[in-house]
Amino acid sequence: MLFALVVVAAASVVVALLQRFAPPTTRGHNNELGTTLFELLTVLYAIVLAFVLITAWEDKNEAGHVTYKEANELVDVYWSAAALEPDQRDDVRAAVRAYTDEVIAVEWPAMRDQDPITSEGLMLLDAMRAPVAAVQTDEDAVQARLDTTRDGVLSVEEYRTERLFQAQRGLGPVMWTVLVPGALLVFAVMLTLGTPTRKYQYVLVGLISGMVALMLFAAYQLEYPYSRSGATDPAAYEAAIDRFDVIDEQYTH
Repeated sequence: MLFALVVVAAASVVVALLQRFAPPTTRGHNNELGTTLFELLTVLYAIVLAFVLITAWEDKNEAGHVTYKEANELVDVYWSAAALEPDQRDDVRAAVRAYTDEVIAVEWPAMRDQDPITSEGLMLLDAMRAPVAAVQTDEDAVQARLDTTRDGVLSVEEYRTERLFQAQRGLGPVMWTVLVPGALLVFAVMLTLGTPTRKYQYVLVGLISGMVALMLFAAYQLEYPYSRSGATDPAAYEAAIDRFDVIDEQYTH
């Protein structure tokens, strides 16, 4: 909101300076061509901006879904480790807990601050795999649980990759090169239009510049789903830790 108010204030200053040299009441002859150009630019810009906002919003929602999918796979791996011998089971579950703690305590702050992610998470995924890979069995039921564990670790790795990609993707410099200059171009054409009164020009410029500023601010906040305002939180992984505790307390003997 503050950003939009600053933009409106800056636009009002530009209008005030322009009116000293070219009052809007004397620019009516520009309106035939200027209105056509203004309508064309605003329609094109609105389409691009709407596409960006919808894409950013969908990416943010998908990021939330990915966290819960990854956390659920971690819980499944924790459960399926019961098919292993006690020592191997405990090794897998310790690796699952360490990985979950790594996501919450290390990877999440790094994603929030747009910092590089260390390879510790990958090392912990290997620690989950190792005890399972060492097991040989002829029992179909045990083999099915082992396959489930292997597939679960693979799914965790895939969701982790997707999460880290989403955390760094953003809109990109090319898209911002379209959005910001496009807004300035719309503003420039708007200033060439004549209006019946000076006050009407202030209202016209203020409303349009404020609306564009709000939408650009929304795009900026939604650009990275794991940082800035309304960022996705690690609640899914915190809930997974609670489930680990319940499994240990009530279902592990």
